[in-house]
Amino acid sequence: MGKQIRKPRKKVTLPPFVGDHGTGTAAATAGTVLEPITDAEGRNPNRQARRRRVNAIDEITSLSMRQAQAAKAIEVAYCRVEQLSSGGEIKERVQSSPKPDQTVAIQCDANSRLVQVMAAVPSAMRAVVEHVCWHNRPLSAMRPVNMRASHTAGLKVALDLVANRLRY
Repeated sequence: MGKQIRKPRKKVTLPPFVGDHGTGTAAATAGTVLEPITDAEGRNPNRQARRRRVNAIDEITSLSMRQAQAAKAIEVAYCRVEQLSSGGEIKERVQSSPKPDQTVAIQCDANSRLVQVMAAVPSAMRAVVEHVCWHNRPLSAMRPVNMRASHTAGLKVALDLVANRLRY
């Protein structure tokens, strides 16, 4: 009787996660991460995941609590101003409100808050704060790359000044 020759088994590789995670284009996946959906026991039997947007402020681990609060305050103030230009809740209020002054008051409040929060940021450090807090980009993407330590230090100083102004 001759030897039986065994064929090597083909390895089946499954994708790490299944499900609909959006279009998959570079623009849709930029700044996001897939995180597994687990049950109460911490298992993921169906290999499901959700796409979550990564916040650049949360990725900087060396920030103190005061600095992180100041960065979030800047981010929220900027986002409120940006929401005004796209409509959103302000369109609802314009259509249902007999007084157009309320719309102007909402716009003034949002702009005033942004000005108040950003007033403590020195002009030399404003670009770093806008890069991280407004545009949600990591410090590593800021140019010139060899000045990363300087950018981090400038961001921390600016956030301390904002935290002092906001009394955090």
